Amino acid sequence: MTTKHLFATMTWPEVNEAVKQRRVVLIPVGAIEQHGHHLPVDVDNVIATNICERAAERAPDALVSMPPIHYGFNDHNMDFPGTISISMNNFINYCFDLGASLAHQGFQRIILINAHGSNGPLCELVARRVTNETSALCGSMNHWQIAWPEIAALLEGGPHAADHACEWETSEYLHFCPDLVKTNEIRDEIAADRGGPRWLYPSLSGDSPMRFMNFWSRMSQSGVNGTPSFATAAKGEKMISATIDRLITIAREFRDLTQPPRVDYRVEAQGV
Repeated sequence: MTTKHLFATMTWPEVNEAVKQRRVVLIPVGAIEQHGHHLPVDVDNVIATNICERAAERAPDALVSMPPIHYGFNDHNMDFPGTISISMNNFINYCFDLGASLAHQGFQRIILINAHGSNGPLCELVARRVTNETSALCGSMNHWQIAWPEIAALLEGGPHAADHACEWETSEYLHFCPDLVKTNEIRDEIAADRGGPRWLYPSLSGDSPMRFMNFWSRMSQSGVNGTPSFATAAKGEKMISATIDRLITIAREFRDLTQPPRVDYRVEAQGV
């Protein structure tokens, strides 16, 4: 029985063992994009990959972590240097092919763990396609939503403290890679201060009735939306710990989900 938690380190017989163990496959989905003046462009990849790998390391009986999908859909950020964008259709098809390959190998539970806002709706479509077109069940999760109540309780910068390169993201990156954060370059910027209705601006809480994403350079001069000046590594550690705890619980529930058979109620199918 293999106890390896990283898919990339397995031999093919060990992959077969992981299938027999009914492991849930975690796929970290990130992006390469600007994160203000103080954070590197790999923030999303670092956070998503570490969450998945640490969760799988803690629960190797139930989870296995895939290598990350490094690039995402990012047209709204292309006015800032360092941003790479993959077209929507290419991104969806690529992610679907990955999920379908895992299903073909026998994995029956797959979760996309997304770390980039504009990937979110596309990951949902990927998950639906994998579920509809293969034998596996596939879901998608934005990692900040997994333990949002715990994250929100730690924020000190006000109602708009967390969105992009903000108190939340900077805290989590400080936890993983403190030496790469340019703390002397940190600056707060709140997009909503520009005025207009609140739905004009993104919100991690998901409380807006409007789903809308403008070009980022229309909302931010620094690339930041939030209050990274309040970020600390200690907050980041608590945020990540809560996320991993909740992710393991959800993944086990997903693995153990009992599926009733489909029933085709059409007259033609019933032979009536």
